[in-house]
Amino acid sequence: MNKMTGYFSNFLTNKALFSDQFTLAANNLVDMAVVLQTVVNLEKSTGFEHLYKQIDKKESIGDDITHKIYLYLNKIVFTPLDRPDIHALASGIDDVADTIREAVGRMFLYNIDEFSAPIKKLADIILNACTEIKNAIPLLFTRKTGELAVICCQIKNYEHEADNVYYRALATLFSAENNAIKLLKYREILSSLESSVNKCKNVTDVFNTIMIGR
Repeated sequence: MNKMTGYFSNFLTNKALFSDQFTLAANNLVDMAVVLQTVVNLEKSTGFEHLYKQIDKKESIGDDITHKIYLYLNKIVFTPLDRPDIHALASGIDDVADTIREAVGRMFLYNIDEFSAPIKKLADIILNACTEIKNAIPLLFTRKTGELAVICCQIKNYEHEADNVYYRALATLFSAENNAIKLLKYREILSSLESSVNKCKNVTDVFNTIMIGR
């Protein structure tokens, strides 16, 4: 494909339009993960209502981006990727944002002021996985499938790591925590964090489907 043909193809399929929106969505995801990491590393005496509001606002921004992508799918005839793949990718990224918001929402609702090492570790993994999703978007639209495959593998490794952290944390929680209410609170927070990493892995499933289709 020569340069002129490439420009025409990009224009015809509205490649830049969709890649720009997915870039915004992925950047917003990383921003949310950074706020999550900030929350779990706060000092005990520090409230985080302002950070919860930031997460809430960014999750709404993500919803708007997802809605815009869906509108484009309804209005545009030619797309750079298969329509079901675009829909699945937008939905997958939105699911990650939802679970991050859920985790921080539970921390705020339960008035958590002490974050265990596993919670902090899961927050780190979420940020790493979201950063990999962000790095994957330009590779997806420039057809660099080799580099994209490496990212997919890394995110799957993060999922395995998160599972290990999660199950060890649950085992410790059930063996050491005598306060039933506190146990339930921390179990739900850990579950939301682990689910966030699982949702990141689900995004890689969409990447793999797109790569196989090519």
